[in-house]
Amino acid sequence: MINQMNKVWKRLLFLAVLTAAFALPGASWAAEKPDAVKKDLLEKGKKVYFKRCVWCHGVEGAGDGPSADRLFTRPRNFNQGTFKIRATDSGHLPLESDLVLTVKNGLPGSAMPAWGEVLNEDEIVAVVNFVKTLLVDRNFDDADEEVEVQQFGEMPWKTEAGPLKEQNLFLGVPQEAIDQGREVFIKNKCFECHGGMGRGDGNPTMKDDWGFPIVAADWQQCWNFRGSRRDPYNPFNIVRTISTGLNGTPMPNFREQITVEDRWKIAAFVNSLCPRKKIDKLTNKPINDFLISSMYTKEAVAKKIDDPMWQAPDDDPKLVKRAKDYPGTLNKKHYIGMAGQITRGDRNFKPKVDNLWVSSRWNPEEKAVYYLVEYHNRFLPTTPEFPEGVAIQWPSKLQDLYGAEKPYFIYGDSKKPVDVWKAVLLPKDYNPTAPPKDDGFQLDVHVEELNGAGFDKVEKKKTPPTVEIVDSVFKQGRVKILFRRSLETANKDTDVQIPSEKFIPVSFMQWSGVNKEKNEHMAISTWYYTILEPTIPDSIYYMPPIMAVTFLVLEGWLVWMTKRTRRMYDEGKVN
Repeated sequence: MINQMNKVWKRLLFLAVLTAAFALPGASWAAEKPDAVKKDLLEKGKKVYFKRCVWCHGVEGAGDGPSADRLFTRPRNFNQGTFKIRATDSGHLPLESDLVLTVKNGLPGSAMPAWGEVLNEDEIVAVVNFVKTLLVDRNFDDADEEVEVQQFGEMPWKTEAGPLKEQNLFLGVPQEAIDQGREVFIKNKCFECHGGMGRGDGNPTMKDDWGFPIVAADWQQCWNFRGSRRDPYNPFNIVRTISTGLNGTPMPNFREQITVEDRWKIAAFVNSLCPRKKIDKLTNKPINDFLISSMYTKEAVAKKIDDPMWQAPDDDPKLVKRAKDYPGTLNKKHYIGMAGQITRGDRNFKPKVDNLWVSSRWNPEEKAVYYLVEYHNRFLPTTPEFPEGVAIQWPSKLQDLYGAEKPYFIYGDSKKPVDVWKAVLLPKDYNPTAPPKDDGFQLDVHVEELNGAGFDKVEKKKTPPTVEIVDSVFKQGRVKILFRRSLETANKDTDVQIPSEKFIPVSFMQWSGVNKEKNEHMAISTWYYTILEPTIPDSIYYMPPIMAVTFLVLEGWLVWMTKRTRRMYDEGKVN
């Protein structure tokens, strides 16, 4: 009886939605049946599911597997039939092809991997059909189920592949379309969730349909888009999401509010925010810059982050335009991948920060080096119990390392200790729900200088401090910390001594206060290398003109000699 009543209500609801859709001007309706379950594949699909998927999604597909509590975001609960990445309308079941692509390509930015690297096509189709049987509240074979396949239109611009020939980065979108997209973005108040600069810092209180915390997409890290399907720079990813919404999340469907033409314009704007980096096909993340070049800077290094000296070509366009007035070389930003610490204690599989951007300069007269560390974290803590933190780690006895030797990458070991510069910070006058400030929030920050000889042997230095934070800011989901230290210190037993023109191991750590990370609960990097670029000799300025003049004189002499010899032959002076 209950099932019959449910079917009656479903039919009434379907008729009401259908009537409303036809009543709307310009609305399209192309209803069709969802793809039925292929029952002959269920046994094979079940084997794949219980070998590969059950650990996160659970025995009954409720998203409650043994790993679920350690993951952010939570694994999908299949029981309600709410699937994020689809070509169908909000609330509708997905096409089988949608689910196949999701399994094959994974959901970047989450723990859902790309199973296309492990499973063959038949196994993926089989496990997708088994997942379709895990629905409790709905049924792919229900005669009353209807799906509407969305129409997304075509990309209205011809784009260029850009400098990275093997990856289409969709460059060449006209600035006019980008500017118009920004206007549509503001008109529809997308910033209320995604933030004014698209870093997902608009709303700290969002939850999914099951009551678990969720955050808006960070558009400046498009490789973490859930639906990018290993193609992060494709504007279509944004158009599809705006058109269909993301079932089970606060992201609604904007099909009726925004025309198809304007959805492509928003996609142009959003796509323009993401810095172009070569993507690793295996991890679907930017390829790490394993060498951090500290730029030789003849003039005094600026101690303010907003100085043009610290601006890079992929920064905010307004800042780059201002940086054109800077006579020196624009800053170089290096991408550093981070991961959760999983080797000890409370294993951290869900760090809120998965990358840093690092740039550096040094000055020979000042005999000091500067490292600007930047990262995206949508919200910062407000209580001292769990402050925000970011650290640079060095071998403290660099001179004793032989060849490619490096300490253990988490706090070193007894034979190879480390020198750690840790910035501990809290934002001033900050509330996560308050409107953003034009100049960002200033930070209450101090440095902890540590020596480590293993996890259980991390101590604060007793020697006078040598590292300082000369500037810092938190602005719309982005933290910037500018470290400074002299190349050499008096504490040669505990401090790294930084030589020029030599490869130096360096690694990074980050603690997210809002994620209650502290001590060994953190995001970490492996060892990278940094090098202080060599000084530029004065001869580089005067030698090229001297060589050019010498070449011209020599060439002129050869021409004169050739003509003189020919004239002598013509006059019979030479046989």
